[in-house]
Amino acid sequence: MAQDYILRLIEQVALMLAEISQLRHAERPERISAISLREVGLPLDLVKHSSPETIFQLLETGGGTQYVRAVLLAELLLQDAELSDAAGKNREAMISRAQAQALLAHSIDNLSPDEQAAYRPKLEALTFDLRRGDP
Repeated sequence: MAQDYILRLIEQVALMLAEISQLRHAERPERISAISLREVGLPLDLVKHSSPETIFQLLETGGGTQYVRAVLLAELLLQDAELSDAAGKNREAMISRAQAQALLAHSIDNLSPDEQAAYRPKLEALTFDLRRGDP
């Protein structure tokens, strides 16, 4: 049962990242917000302009899916950060990375061991880069 859930999560993240990759190549980054709304239930602009506490409260409305949705949202924010960097919007990129780091830090201990193994190194690298001020 848990293994099926993990496989579905991995598949959902892979599909979402593939769609974002296609959008990046098509230079349509505004569609990331539509993906966020569809997959997580929150517009990306709202997330980028909200405090982490507000985001956590909004995600709690999903019940047991809040941590999965937080990870999906973190992945979207990281993609958004890359697009912002490419467009020379360094401040927006830093905000997206900081939001992604907060979401992962909040959720990491509630993920399965396999998910933790996948996301803990990403969280540690992101935290290190944010402390140094790197993109």
